Amino acid sequence: MPEQYYYTEVQPVQCVEIRVPIVIEAVDVEAVIDNVLTLPELAIKVDKIRASVRDLSATPVFVDETHHGGDYVMVHHDSHHPFRELFLKKIIVSGTLHKQIFYVSKNNEVKHVAEDLPFSKMVELKEPVRVHNKHDVFIQFRHVDVDMNWELHRASRLHETAVVQATAKIAEDRQLFVQTCPSPKETPVGNLLRDGGLENWAGPYSPVFWGASNVAQTNTAHSGSFAAELGMLNTQLPGSLFQLIHRKIVGDRQYRLTFWVREDVLGATSAFSLTAEVVFYDENGVQIGIGTQTLASSGIPDNSYSQVQFVTPVTDENVDSIMVRFTFMPSAGNTNTVKIDDVMLECMSKRG
Repeated sequence: MPEQYYYTEVQPVQCVEIRVPIVIEAVDVEAVIDNVLTLPELAIKVDKIRASVRDLSATPVFVDETHHGGDYVMVHHDSHHPFRELFLKKIIVSGTLHKQIFYVSKNNEVKHVAEDLPFSKMVELKEPVRVHNKHDVFIQFRHVDVDMNWELHRASRLHETAVVQATAKIAEDRQLFVQTCPSPKETPVGNLLRDGGLENWAGPYSPVFWGASNVAQTNTAHSGSFAAELGMLNTQLPGSLFQLIHRKIVGDRQYRLTFWVREDVLGATSAFSLTAEVVFYDENGVQIGIGTQTLASSGIPDNSYSQVQFVTPVTDENVDSIMVRFTFMPSAGNTNTVKIDDVMLECMSKRG
């Protein structure tokens, strides 16, 4: 596994540090256990022996490569040498062979006796393997198997030979940086805006979940108790109502903005425009797309609310946030305002 690489990615990416076990070597282990057991009584024959391996473990043996001819010096497992290059050279495998021996006694009765035999085996790697931190090295076993052979030499003396075979996987926990890819996202359902009905206000001029300039609360609402009135503080100055969305944003989609609008006639001159925008930004705050629609005051009714709806172009895959913004732009001599209520931003399903 490479320990260094050249990073040539030209697009912004996100990397995270993870700790994962890396297999650095796999060795086959074979231990032969030969034993003579005296049965507790005379036997006619041994019917069967069931064998298994218990408490199988391994201790790594580390060495330090010297600078004189490539010799290796053994390093104690508990020693601390952070600046030395250490190599794994051997493993000491140990365990217990557990046996259940079933035999037929001289009275022709089937009986059994249990036996536990500890064993150990040193296995040397073909080549020493360099490790980053010997305290992060661990060993696991796969494919553990026991082959039993036996012979009843006398009526009570049993000669047994067991061959224990296993594969030892030697791994080391290492910290790596990996590039993360965005997981496939489902199209979110419902209104992505908070308080699209503009019901929550901290004061007469401050909606809780919206940014506002030259905006006032009004109780002439399309639904609910309140709406927002742009230009109310000064009909001769621009006004804006906006909200930035970070949650449930999915790229490569179209978004639909729906809202209700009504003109408030305060004087004789109706001379303004209302622009509704859905602006898309990447994770660095750079604008990467926009959907917009502009309404002249002559197209906005002054006696009832009218619904407006438009769909944005397909967004970039890297979209990270969305701003919904309404801009009130008066012309010279304007005396009127505009009300907005029940704003909804929806993500549309991808067609494919």
